Amino acid sequence: MIHTMHYFYLSLVLCAALSLTFLTACKKKLSDEPIEVREAAQIDKIFHFRSKYVSDRTIRVWTPKGYSSAKNYDVLYMHDGNMLFDAATTWNHQEWGVDEAMDSLINLGVIRPTIVVGIDNTSKRINEYCPDDIVEYLPDGKTPYEGFELLGNNYLRFIVEELKPYIDSVYATYPEREHTWVMGSSCGGLISSYALCKYPDIFGGAACLSTHSTLAYPDPEKPDSAVMEAYRLYLQHHLPAPNTCLLYMDNGDQTLDANYLHSQAAINDMLRSEGWDEEHFMYRFFPGAAHTENDWKTRIPIPLTFLLAQ
Repeated sequence: MIHTMHYFYLSLVLCAALSLTFLTACKKKLSDEPIEVREAAQIDKIFHFRSKYVSDRTIRVWTPKGYSSAKNYDVLYMHDGNMLFDAATTWNHQEWGVDEAMDSLINLGVIRPTIVVGIDNTSKRINEYCPDDIVEYLPDGKTPYEGFELLGNNYLRFIVEELKPYIDSVYATYPEREHTWVMGSSCGGLISSYALCKYPDIFGGAACLSTHSTLAYPDPEKPDSAVMEAYRLYLQHHLPAPNTCLLYMDNGDQTLDANYLHSQAAINDMLRSEGWDEEHFMYRFFPGAAHTENDWKTRIPIPLTFLLAQ
């Protein structure tokens, strides 16, 4: 009996020792994994990124010079990803110049090294960039876009539930809201402000350039006051509490931007009356600026610095 108990306890000790050896080996293996370092800035293209909420699309992930998997980075999610980096491949031969702007600002020490995730648009761009829930503030039977299926909620679920977890698992990111940002122009400005309302625990701030605050496509030159008011009321009731996040908005006064002067001014007045201060809400007006990528390119350092300042 004594010998039996002796062997029993000896077996337990041996099992424990083997387990400890196995765990130590596993930890050593993990620690021995090579650290990825990218000497130059790089754009990774992920083709046909699958989603159960929206159609497949290309995702373009820009990593800054010196990117290292041993560090962590903020992440900026940008709409219209196919218009951000290369004018040679865009329909109008214009681009935002995001990579050049990021490179310059990071090199100058103005902003934090940050990963940019460009989300390509599709033929359903307007559907996906529309803030569905503003229908709560519209007269019965009225919709923001006549004849269009509203897919804004599905598009944001795609970003939050599918794309962001993928980016956080593959790249060296800070996943918290204070390191997660969203930016877009025109209807991309609409969905960026909407993202801040729908997911205040995910996004710490939004930049909305030339926000298409008139909605009512396909006749933007005849804006519908009820739709504009619905968008403003939605923001008033659903944005995070004043000064708990960052919000940037701007517009020019040429081409489509000329139609935003009244509606954007009403939004600015509302936000200031709600108590938003200049540290957390920035509005800029650019006389002579039109509704084009070239114009957004000239001023993109301003919202980038606002969101990502060192």
